[in-house]
Amino acid sequence: MTLDHFGKPISHYLYQCFGFFSAAEGFFFLSGFVGLLAATSKGVKDPKQHWMRWRALKTWRYHAVTLLVLCLAAIFALHDVAHFFKPIYEHPIQGILWSVLLVNTPEWLDVLPLYVIFLLLGSFVFPFLVKAERKRTVVLLWLPSLAIWLLDQYGLRDFCNSLFPSWISHGDFDPFGWQFVYFSGAAVARWWNIAKAQGSCAVSVVKKSTPALLALLAFGFVWSHQFIPLQLPGDFFVNKVHVGPLRFANFFVFMLTICWIVRTWPNLLDFRPTNVMGRHSIDVYTVHIVMIYLWMSTPKAIRYHEPWDIVVPLVACVLLWALAKFREPKRTNLT
Repeated sequence: MTLDHFGKPISHYLYQCFGFFSAAEGFFFLSGFVGLLAATSKGVKDPKQHWMRWRALKTWRYHAVTLLVLCLAAIFALHDVAHFFKPIYEHPIQGILWSVLLVNTPEWLDVLPLYVIFLLLGSFVFPFLVKAERKRTVVLLWLPSLAIWLLDQYGLRDFCNSLFPSWISHGDFDPFGWQFVYFSGAAVARWWNIAKAQGSCAVSVVKKSTPALLALLAFGFVWSHQFIPLQLPGDFFVNKVHVGPLRFANFFVFMLTICWIVRTWPNLLDFRPTNVMGRHSIDVYTVHIVMIYLWMSTPKAIRYHEPWDIVVPLVACVLLWALAKFREPKRTNLT
């Protein structure tokens, strides 16, 4: 995600490199998937999932501080990014209020607010998913998310945004569309655990469908990169803002393919040196936002020319890993 956000030339090869989807789908799907696993393990001591609300509050604090720091920095030093905060500058009181309520979200500062919202919603939905003992129950709990996503394909976000002042920046990510990715991840985690525990034939069906999934993924890859003479799908189907139907389907096939790889070669994708970044994801993602704004404020003679447009993004990734490593608690040997 960091390399995508730093722009070309690296992002030219990485952005949507596997098909009609990006790294963002993986971020939210995994957040829901891992979140449900965490909710299951914590469910005995914390059945109401209060930990999710505390994490939402922590994430909101990170977002609020980052927004404040960048907003002030844009006034005094980072003038090239000041336009991102124009709604706050022109409407100070209302701008701050709507920003605190996560309604006004400048570009690159719109992901953490979504995460806060999904954590809060998940704290009420996940207890029911954890208690679900049948796959049918999981599907029923997932259906409202599906319904909201379907409505969103036909203008739900535009209708809701029309209720707010027109000067507000709502960001590039549509919460009504992206909640579907998050809660689908949670539903898949619970459904799969139930299926395995029951020895369901559904597990066997998923495994046997791997060749077909690989074929579909390959087709999405060659289609999206125009390696075949087939017209690209319309924006409705692959739109990133509201997660178009083909976009989600393409990602879901990719996710199932990754599951097959993990089942077949458990250690193939286990990059242990970078695991530490996942344990400090909020810190890493927040600092990554600051880095992006600093990069956007860099003179164009540097930002759009080699070797800086290659070296700087790579150095940024190393620094993010170093930050996570620094945040890792020191382990002491007890003798």
